[in-house]
Amino acid sequence: MLSKRGYQRLLVDASLITTMADEKVVYKVVATDENHEEPHKPQNGPKFFGVRHVQILLLFISLTVMYTIRSQLSVLMVAMIQPPGCKENGTDSNETACNRSNLSKWDIYRSYDWNKSTQEMITFAFFVGYTSMTLPMGIAAQRFGGKGPIMLALAVNGVVSIFTPWIPLVGGWIAMSASRLLQGMTQAAMYPSIHTLLAKWVPLSERGRLSTYVYTGSQAGTIIAFQLSGLFAGSPMLGWPVSFWVFGALSLICCFLLGWLGVGSPHEHPTISAEEMAFILHDGAVDVIPKKRKTPWRHILTCKAVWGLVASHAGSAIGYLLILTEIPLYMNHILGVDLKRNGLYSSLPYIALYFMAIAFGNLADFLANRKLMSVVNIRRTANSIAMVLSGLFLLAFSCVYSTALAVILLIISLGLHAGVHVGFHINQIDLAPNFAGPIMALGNMIANLTGLLAPVIVSNIVMDDVTNHRKWQYVFIIIVAFMIVTNTIFVVFAKGTVQPWNFYGEEENDADEKEMTDKNNKGLNKKNSLQNVIR
Repeated sequence: MLSKRGYQRLLVDASLITTMADEKVVYKVVATDENHEEPHKPQNGPKFFGVRHVQILLLFISLTVMYTIRSQLSVLMVAMIQPPGCKENGTDSNETACNRSNLSKWDIYRSYDWNKSTQEMITFAFFVGYTSMTLPMGIAAQRFGGKGPIMLALAVNGVVSIFTPWIPLVGGWIAMSASRLLQGMTQAAMYPSIHTLLAKWVPLSERGRLSTYVYTGSQAGTIIAFQLSGLFAGSPMLGWPVSFWVFGALSLICCFLLGWLGVGSPHEHPTISAEEMAFILHDGAVDVIPKKRKTPWRHILTCKAVWGLVASHAGSAIGYLLILTEIPLYMNHILGVDLKRNGLYSSLPYIALYFMAIAFGNLADFLANRKLMSVVNIRRTANSIAMVLSGLFLLAFSCVYSTALAVILLIISLGLHAGVHVGFHINQIDLAPNFAGPIMALGNMIANLTGLLAPVIVSNIVMDDVTNHRKWQYVFIIIVAFMIVTNTIFVVFAKGTVQPWNFYGEEENDADEKEMTDKNNKGLNKKNSLQNVIR
């Protein structure tokens, strides 16, 4: 007897077979020619808000919350650290910033005497955990699906964030570093898992805009964390611990919502319509019925197109990290921007990045769906704008002395950098949607390792001479040159079609299914023979 859900699933499967023919026929529409990437005209999707949009919204909220937890410490660290004027016993004219002598042992509203190197250790711990677990988390996303790893990241980060105000009281800066290490290790699951889910839920005709909507969560989370964390930390009634509690609670709520409404693939959703499922799976590049496929690492590691996008990922990461970590220092020492204006000026480029990412996503789908450009040329063009043109504006930023002009150039540079979202960033899904998670994990790991070179380059060239404009220009020249070179590698080797190894393991799966069917039939024949003998 079929359950209600099983009956619904059966109806959907039957409709799919009628609409799309069987699985083998679907695979035959996968393009093999870069100039003819979509042999059949894409189907028109459901007109209204569909199940896939719910999944996209859940992923956007999840990424946004994760970035608030990732980014908040950079703002809250200022409030958590004792100013240089504080005495050892915590008595000073500024009692709001220095610890009072009558503080109880478990009073969390205090500041800590951590030097600069200790602060860097705490901050660096997150990225150590993140980088070390990126590839294992990508493999986990491929093996178990994307939903579970994201829920794990949300749950762990939420609990750790809520308890963070007490952690340094118990174990000092070492315990604080360990907590950030744990948060980084679990957050490493986000991008590979999101890519795995996007490959299953986003149809080719909507790949640019829906994927971009999800990944703008990184900018949204950063902006929200900077604004709210500063507001909480600067409030005499709230204080810095409130930020950890608020974002931690939001993470747990998001974990609950994803567990309730999130689904690993269209095939598993109990209420999706046959029309929407057929629309999502129309291009035939993703398994209609999810299969346990072994990751074809040999094919991935020997594919030039994969290494092209990995190279571009590394170039993008080092440029982005330079802007994120060093621009405020540059603007303060070279352009003479005070701290209050520095926060405002530094956040404006991220707002531009958010809106430009949405614009790039919609434009990419417009060009692809109307056959104005092939997918591979859209990826090449968008990536070149994001790496080359954006890099040139960044170089121009380093050559001006006017604060207003410098801010405008920085806004343009980071806004144009949004093109990577429809460049290399979703090219993993173009190449192998069934293995998008592991490929993203590989690229993300190498990109994060490469990004760590940005502060190394700055410290070795600029050193302590932070007011030397010429040395800063050398840094920008090196970084921009690296961005241009890595983009060139991507443009040369980029492909926009599904690779044959995307269906790696299909024969093995089919053989296993045939073997199981033969065993069942053999068992049934033995049973019938035994019944005939008894009769």
